[in-house]
Amino acid sequence: MANQQQSVGEVINALNSLYQGTNLAGREQANTWLEQFQKTAKAWTISDAILGTAELGLEAKVFAAQTLRNKIINDFAELGEQGALSLRDSLVNHLRNARNGPQPLITQLCLTLADLAVQLGAWTNPFADMASSFLSDPASVSCLLEFLAVLPEEVLNERIMLSPDFFKQRSGELLTNTATDLIQLLVQCLQQADLKADTHTRVLVCFTSWLKNGEITLMMIQNTPLIELAFAALKADDDAVFDTAVDAVCGIIYETRSDRDDDPSAAQVKSTTVEQLLVPQLNAVASQMRTDQQVIDGDEERIRGYCRIFAEAGDAWVQRIVLNMPAFEGLVSALVDCMRLDNLDAITMLFDFWNTLADRAIEHTTSCDPARRTLVSVFEALIDIIIIHLKYPATYDTGDMRGGMTAKERDEFREFRHNIGDVLKDCVCVVGQSKALLHPYNIMVAGIDGNTQLPWQDIEASLFSLRAMGAEVSPYENEVLPKIMDMFTRFPPHPKLRYAATLVIGRYTEWTYEHPQYVQFQLSYIAEGFKVRDVAAASAQSLKFLCQDCSRYLADHWADLLKFFNEVVSSNTLDEGDIIEFSQALAHVVSAVPEPSTSSAIESFCMPVGQELGTLLQKAELDERDRQRVSLLLDRLGVFLRYLYIENNEPAEALLSRIINESWPLVSAALQRLGADSLVSESAAKFIRVLVEFYPGVLRPIITQVVDTIVVAFQQTGLSVYLWLGRRILNVNHNLANEESASLQLVTRMVEKMSEAALALFQGTQFSDILETTEDYFRLVERAVETAPGYIINMPSFPFVFQAAIAALDVNQYHAQISVIHAWSQILSPTKRHVRLMRTNRSTSQIALSPATQGHVPASPSTAGSNSASLSRIQQQQHHPHNIRLDTYPVEQVVDLCVKHGFDLTVKLIWGLMQQFNREAVSDAAEVLASLTAVVSEGPLVVKAQFDNPPLATMCEWVQAMMAQVPETNLPAVEKQALLNDLAERVQSRQWTGVKMVVSDFAAVFRRRNIGNS
Repeated sequence: MANQQQSVGEVINALNSLYQGTNLAGREQANTWLEQFQKTAKAWTISDAILGTAELGLEAKVFAAQTLRNKIINDFAELGEQGALSLRDSLVNHLRNARNGPQPLITQLCLTLADLAVQLGAWTNPFADMASSFLSDPASVSCLLEFLAVLPEEVLNERIMLSPDFFKQRSGELLTNTATDLIQLLVQCLQQADLKADTHTRVLVCFTSWLKNGEITLMMIQNTPLIELAFAALKADDDAVFDTAVDAVCGIIYETRSDRDDDPSAAQVKSTTVEQLLVPQLNAVASQMRTDQQVIDGDEERIRGYCRIFAEAGDAWVQRIVLNMPAFEGLVSALVDCMRLDNLDAITMLFDFWNTLADRAIEHTTSCDPARRTLVSVFEALIDIIIIHLKYPATYDTGDMRGGMTAKERDEFREFRHNIGDVLKDCVCVVGQSKALLHPYNIMVAGIDGNTQLPWQDIEASLFSLRAMGAEVSPYENEVLPKIMDMFTRFPPHPKLRYAATLVIGRYTEWTYEHPQYVQFQLSYIAEGFKVRDVAAASAQSLKFLCQDCSRYLADHWADLLKFFNEVVSSNTLDEGDIIEFSQALAHVVSAVPEPSTSSAIESFCMPVGQELGTLLQKAELDERDRQRVSLLLDRLGVFLRYLYIENNEPAEALLSRIINESWPLVSAALQRLGADSLVSESAAKFIRVLVEFYPGVLRPIITQVVDTIVVAFQQTGLSVYLWLGRRILNVNHNLANEESASLQLVTRMVEKMSEAALALFQGTQFSDILETTEDYFRLVERAVETAPGYIINMPSFPFVFQAAIAALDVNQYHAQISVIHAWSQILSPTKRHVRLMRTNRSTSQIALSPATQGHVPASPSTAGSNSASLSRIQQQQHHPHNIRLDTYPVEQVVDLCVKHGFDLTVKLIWGLMQQFNREAVSDAAEVLASLTAVVSEGPLVVKAQFDNPPLATMCEWVQAMMAQVPETNLPAVEKQALLNDLAERVQSRQWTGVKMVVSDFAAVFRRRNIGNS
């Protein structure tokens, strides 16, 4: 007893240091001590003792309850059945003693009891036992309701690890089998007069919790006062009560969905309940919303609550609305009223409903149906409401395009406008394109020609709505769009209007193609926009689309366009991105220019770029402006070649071949001089990618030079962009030479040289310090092994790549981490597959395949023979990697590396699974470990033709050695042994998928115990 009192005192002292201490180091030390204490076996008894000590304060008791809860979740096996039952009785007693105490302690005790109930199968009927213990005492009923409220959430608590069978059984015992009893208990509490004043609220909270869990059905509550209680609570001024009522009402509505699995009688109950009970209640809620002063005053949470309710009802009953519109007009009217609310975040909840309603209306009605006509008027009203929401605030009225909004507000408003624009598309589908277009048109007419000129915000919002509607407007619309296009010249001279109108032109270029009389005007309108810096980006984008879709009408104007392009570029009014879009636009126009002018147009664009680039690269010194110019010129030429489309035009094709061959020395010189410059290297890489992917035939004579230049640039700079480019080259390797073997030899040499440089870089640097290089290099490895496994795995440097990939698993950033894991997957998964096939087929010669062949080729007579002969050939080929047959998979080499370095790889993988890997990477990493297990368990036997031997226990030995290094405070010995037993069972039965499940479950348990839910 003295020892226990001493330990209690130590805990209290540590808590005092943590919560009341002023020394930061002392507080951190106390926190560390308390975390370690919570993992010890004595935490059970000491925490229980703290809860039973009346004079101790709230902080100590809440800590004790939390400690017991964590122990129950993580270390339940330590209790044993009798210990668990004894703890249950003690916790019930503590809860009874706390019934008049602070709510945080009651909640923690209820959570602890609930977690115990979930796992303690010997506690046969927690519901009945708790009800008998607390229901007879009015002061204790709130404790019972709190326990019942948290129970459904804890049944689904992912931190509690249960077998699927036990979970199914226990959830049935705790919830499904007691749901009817719960309803009766809740109704009894509502009818009991001597309970606490907040009992009705606690009943509502408990009811909502079980509704969310799905254990309560509509049939259970249809004749109870619980539905009325939920709706009545919506009138509460208390925000917490209102929010709980919203949850309850939404839960009730969700139960009425027609897509829920029901028998015919339940479906009838739903229909009756919806139309006779819920619809009238919601009509009353709609009236309440319209007069709710908190909504009128802009209370965000109140507005969100109402929108949640009506959105839930709309989503649940959308089919009923379409088929019986008169019965639901009040609901639809409420939904329209919700859309009028000023809280833009809240009304986004309704967007899915309007989309579904539009789809159903089109699917189930015709234009002459009364419901369709009613819905047309609804969606027309929506158009006007949406245009109002699209308006910039009145304070947004400066010429610098920023106005009175912060950057965050501008971004949020921009995102909202694009999202609500999707609702406008739905409106067009229901209303019809011409009738929908009339709404923004009428606003613009009133703004320009009306007696009172509207603010520019009204016109700009209408223009934005036109862009949003564009996807649903036919290129052949002839009633309204011509009128809209004719009024562009009459807009007030505001840069935001010019910007929006220019983007409208870009959105309707397919329409312009069918109305070519507008091409010249729109081209001029766009061109004028280039003179205004704030409009130039819109002009560049719209010009790109106009030239793309109307190139046939602009082909005769290519010279004027090029002249204008050069003038605009010289004026320095365009950003680099705008210049690139303009270059793309020119490429589209030149593609439509007929011979003999095609070659002249191509030459007129490309030659000046090449000449300026050559002049720049001849300068003795290149300052920052020069380097930026080199980068821009490469981008301009690259995007022009990327979007230029020439077919069956021999003169133009010959010219392009000459341009590319003449440009390559310039690109090579740029990389030699400026390969370490981030801008120039990015632009050069993008340019080379265009050549590789779109002009591989032209590039063939110089492809070796190209690859060598890229390799040297990476060797000299270590920049990851060259690795990225190498991967792009791998993607099209089969086009780079006349024979596939020559292509693969070329890219293998590239990968080998880049690997040598990367390995040298990795030796002197932490992977986490060069994240982009790490990510791009291992993505290159992944693609290379997939493309040519026989070539890549037999590279002399591959064993060092293998070891580097092990070390790289320490990288601490997700994208780099997942690239390393995917590289391992590409190395090990095919090896596992080939080992399995070798064991199944009893011959290595029958599985000599590259993944690229997409199948399994039977051994030919020339390759059939003894296993040792096949292995001998592989061993001979190991010394001549570039002579390996394309369909040979180097199984033995991978197996040998896995056996030699597999322990280190296992340690990295398991350690990463336990605490280091990002949660999103855990599944892939577990798959890699399962593949490694298969390879080291069967691979050595298979390559020796020992097909009938049981799997080796290598992985089990490695895991056992690693687990010995994990402190028992982090992982108890019993769980270590359980892991080893489960792993051994899966290995011996060759259940490699089971291995993945074992390590995944183990990692999840370890993380929850030691690092929470991360």
